[in-house]
Amino acid sequence: MRRGGGRPTSLPCARGDLRALAAAVLVLLGPAGCAGLRRTKAGPPERRAFVVPGHGAIELAVPAGWTAEPGPEGAPGPPTIRLGQHGASFVALLTPFWSPGEPGDEAARGDAAQLFAELARRNALEGSAEQELPLQELAGEGVHGFWFAATDRTLQGKEPGPEEWRHVIQGAAAVGPLVLAFTLLDNAEGPQRGALLELVRGARYLPGGEEPGEAMELDPDVRTVPLRVGIGGRPWAVLVDLPGFRMFKPQTSDDGASVLVLGQDPASGVVASVILRPAGAARDAAACREADLPRIRVAAPELAELRLASAGPAARASYALERPGAGAVREEHGHAWLQREGLCANVHLSKMAPVPEDAEVMERILASVRFGEDL
Repeated sequence: MRRGGGRPTSLPCARGDLRALAAAVLVLLGPAGCAGLRRTKAGPPERRAFVVPGHGAIELAVPAGWTAEPGPEGAPGPPTIRLGQHGASFVALLTPFWSPGEPGDEAARGDAAQLFAELARRNALEGSAEQELPLQELAGEGVHGFWFAATDRTLQGKEPGPEEWRHVIQGAAAVGPLVLAFTLLDNAEGPQRGALLELVRGARYLPGGEEPGEAMELDPDVRTVPLRVGIGGRPWAVLVDLPGFRMFKPQTSDDGASVLVLGQDPASGVVASVILRPAGAARDAAACREADLPRIRVAAPELAELRLASAGPAARASYALERPGAGAVREEHGHAWLQREGLCANVHLSKMAPVPEDAEVMERILASVRFGEDL
């Protein structure tokens, strides 16, 4: 299971997975970050809470002697938590995110976790030494998960190099309304394997009230053709056609200067965000784009195939992301920026594991981005 120096790999997404949300969404609205690298003390596990932006937090019992390092603020989707131990040869990666099937009952949540684990298992089979990778069940109080173990075929009989790992344990667990994707990379059997599974088994969901606020609520009555996003009493709004999308209620920054609207299309799996924020020194759409691209590059170092364009008043950008390592999956992203009266508007679309038809769907949506007057 080879790894580069980029952001930790997590499980691929099924259609509708909100982890595919834009890097810019979290960067521009500045969600509350988690603490940095922290060494645990000797003794029993230390229970720590990690914020899941917009969805409360997840509490984990970090094993004694392990370190826990949340991912960088503004990375695409919820932060990936990187766990390790000084002097030990392994790394564990945990990504908590809101289940796309919510609201759901306990059985539906378990089914969602099994789906994510099954997707990862199928991806791992392509490069595994094993002919079969059976899913194993994992259960705890309020936790229902599935996992598998695999060996990298290319490293059989070889000494792994730096940032290469011979073995992987990977899976997903429903923790209340969250899905916790987990990966352990190592080169030999050891206590880290049982410790990670026990950590997942003991995870707890902490509902709203933590920064940055309560869990997002669906907005079932909102019109999506067009979706109208406005701010600050201005007599105009950003319009974008999102047929079939399920939208969440707008999230406004504490100072009222920025607004974020998120949504997803259950049929295609495309997710969308619209952000309005102060333009600062940006005097046109292209300048809004240039202000955002450095943030996106920092949050997503795997960014590739960057393409810039313009379409009428809109500045456009598209790019691909592909996480290195086991279970790697391609993401396709597209943006359209507009600028008006001191505000930048950024409409962002993303899709995990895109199929050819997705390009036409995303282009049709981005081509619909415009301003409209509020009557």
